[in-house]
Amino acid sequence: MAENLIVMVEPNKEHEFLMTTNEVAKGYGIKTATLRSHKHDHRDELIEGKHFVTCVGKTNAGCESTSYIPNKQTLWTKRGIVRLGFFIKSERAKLFRDWAEDLVIFVGEQAEKVQQLSIWPEPEERKHNRLTQERLVDLLADVAKIEDKELRLSIVNKLINTNHEKKD
Repeated sequence: MAENLIVMVEPNKEHEFLMTTNEVAKGYGIKTATLRSHKHDHRDELIEGKHFVTCVGKTNAGCESTSYIPNKQTLWTKRGIVRLGFFIKSERAKLFRDWAEDLVIFVGEQAEKVQQLSIWPEPEERKHNRLTQERLVDLLADVAKIEDKELRLSIVNKLINTNHEKKD
């Protein structure tokens, strides 16, 4: 993304990831007050539980953040981030929409590959240190944050490749 912008995403079981209002505003290059105004002005289109969740504490509303969440905070889902992009018109917003779209598609494609792999029965041997489908999706969400495309694709291929070739 432009200017090497780094935004923080929190993995989430239900929504794949969540982002704070501050991080989404930073991504779109707008003030948090502007983002809150969009949320209010488009409350008929931005639905709680689908586009955002409101956390009252660290464990409320399915927020399993590893960092501290202050009292009553809005966390945006990937759907909400994309929906907000319909209302924000700027060059920076366009770049952030591209980033969000790529992340959504990348994570979705990887989850689909994981689902396809899950139809194969697990071998009975070596049940320790196995990647579960949930753990693999979580790892792929982290890999999606890597900006170096070749490194990202290399890691994804290593994670989802089932033909483990032994090199002597």
